[in-house]
Amino acid sequence: MSQWHDLLGDLRGHYVHESSAKLDDAESLVRALQAQPGDRDALTLLLRRFHGFAGSGSSYGFPRITELGREGEATCVAIQRADRAPAPEELASWSALLSSIRSELGGRERFSASGGAVAESAPTPHAPQVLLVDDEESVLDAVTRVLQQEGYVVTPARNEAEALERIAAGLPEAMVVDILLPDGSGYALVEKVRAMPGGDAPAVVMISILSGLLDKVEAIHCGADGYFEKPVEWDSLLRRLRLLLERNRSQPSRVLSMEDDPEQAAFLRVVMESAGYQFRVCPDPRQMEHDLLAFRPDLLLMDVLLPGASGHDLTRYLRQHDVHATLPIVVLTTESQLETRLDTLRAGADDFLIKPVAPGLLLSTVAARIERARFLRSLLERDGLTSLLTHSAFLERARNVVARRQRDAKVRCAWVMIDLDFFKRVNDRHGHPVGDRVLASLASLLRRRLRQSDTMGRYGGEEFAVLVEDLDEADVLRLVDRLLEEFAVQPHRSPHGVTFTAAFSAGVAMLEEPDLDAWRHRADQALYSAKMAGRRRVVGASSLPGDETA
Repeated sequence: MSQWHDLLGDLRGHYVHESSAKLDDAESLVRALQAQPGDRDALTLLLRRFHGFAGSGSSYGFPRITELGREGEATCVAIQRADRAPAPEELASWSALLSSIRSELGGRERFSASGGAVAESAPTPHAPQVLLVDDEESVLDAVTRVLQQEGYVVTPARNEAEALERIAAGLPEAMVVDILLPDGSGYALVEKVRAMPGGDAPAVVMISILSGLLDKVEAIHCGADGYFEKPVEWDSLLRRLRLLLERNRSQPSRVLSMEDDPEQAAFLRVVMESAGYQFRVCPDPRQMEHDLLAFRPDLLLMDVLLPGASGHDLTRYLRQHDVHATLPIVVLTTESQLETRLDTLRAGADDFLIKPVAPGLLLSTVAARIERARFLRSLLERDGLTSLLTHSAFLERARNVVARRQRDAKVRCAWVMIDLDFFKRVNDRHGHPVGDRVLASLASLLRRRLRQSDTMGRYGGEEFAVLVEDLDEADVLRLVDRLLEEFAVQPHRSPHGVTFTAAFSAGVAMLEEPDLDAWRHRADQALYSAKMAGRRRVVGASSLPGDETA
């Protein structure tokens, strides 16, 4: 029992740290609604924040937070259903609820860009806070400039003591640390951070002039997530940071267990759910395909002895399908003979554990396999220039949305097609490297201004595509209009010092019927209409002549 209390204590510390940032975001949403009560986007996001507190508080020993979250969620839902703006007293009530939640968490103050504690102001959405530890002014300036262009909030520290002072006010979301510091070692600093309550949460990347293999291994040993030699390749560092931050912000990983023994299934559920995983048991192999589609697991625990089929045969079957090529499969069985191990590997499984398996070993194996698979998928699914989803990966996400719509008619999603205007002129006048920077700047804007839940992809060439859920067409049009206004005034510079601007056209189509091709066609038609109308505009498919939603 003490092991589980220790594990819960670690999770509780991480929950407090993460909840503080979510509270900051919720408070900023309330302020946005005070300034513009009709902002439905802000109301929807605030509802999600209250929903999150309602669903998580009791699990981590904060039952009062669950009650407060439910109260806020209920008010938001009632206002949405009534299709009205919140009243002043409701806004005041939300502020009070959030203040009470903060008190329940112990009044933890958030990490400040100035190194101090900030109680009132909140960061802008999707602005991760990065602690940069290096004593070289040129490096501090260069890294700060690169990260700020991506929308990150950067706090500098020139030595270990200054870094620890900053961290004392609250842990940042990420750290970039030099190995050679004036008053100590970057290795030692990272080890101290990892030993703190919640210290496993920040993404840590080390940079150094040291290039030996042992230096790199030592960086990993002390708890860093990555290592880059100076002079740093900024694009590589940014890609790594994005991946690490996406990992930390992602929804709890899902684990599906093929297990027909109820007692073993109950044990696995306690272990996995205690670590924050979403868990489902499939006792019958005949239901496997259905559960894979409906649950979309990040890892599959496979028993060898199952009714009507063996785990080895099921693994071989899954490996024949591209969609399951990167799905980690860990086999659990009471059989320990060498031949069984070999059969497991030949079938295509990733790992092999013997029952009864120690909870710590099971959790470590699952976490390692999920992280490795996530990294491999990011390499396969991300466009190298923009770090957005590739064309094929984006379409796969769209298919998943359509599949959910088939099961639930209440699913709302908009397909946004974006095309840079006169992009060929940019390449012809300023060169392809400059054109690439324009593409990358638009991708960066999308990441900064859209939600983590929105799906963003580079559809091809100068075309981008976005899936925006839980908003109607009018709200999506306003959102994309704001993106266009911001991008159209963003300056770009050629190698010869010429400054210019660029713009885009966009088409928006709501998912009306569970038909991927029809949905995509309507978004294309809306984009075509925007370009034919003079470009630099956003058009909704419902406004097109003959559209069935018009």
